[in-house]
Amino acid sequence: MDCRACGALLVSKVHKIAERVDQKDRVRDKDALDILRLLRAIDTDALASRLALLRESSLAGAGTNKAIALLPRLFGDPSGEGVAMAVRAAGDQEEPATIAASLVALVDALTNDPALSG
Repeated sequence: MDCRACGALLVSKVHKIAERVDQKDRVRDKDALDILRLLRAIDTDALASRLALLRESSLAGAGTNKAIALLPRLFGDPSGEGVAMAVRAAGDQEEPATIAASLVALVDALTNDPALSG
């Protein structure tokens, strides 16, 4: 999958989720499930490289840095609010434990990628 715009899409979705944390609604929770789909579909190194480019941008840098910081808070723990939102949005499509484990592992890999942590 072409990931040129995926970094910006991920940043946008993380910000939307952070704004909706206190609103329990499967429609609003859909963005968290979209993040899981993005993280599964896009190569982690490629996504990290795109985020690293965005973080250097005068227009997108601050928002990108905030999104990168929010990712572990929302998705870095199985009890995180972003994980709960993804589970609610998935309904019975996938086991909640699988969703949680996937998000935690993928976010950990992304946020610890050398392109972002170096």
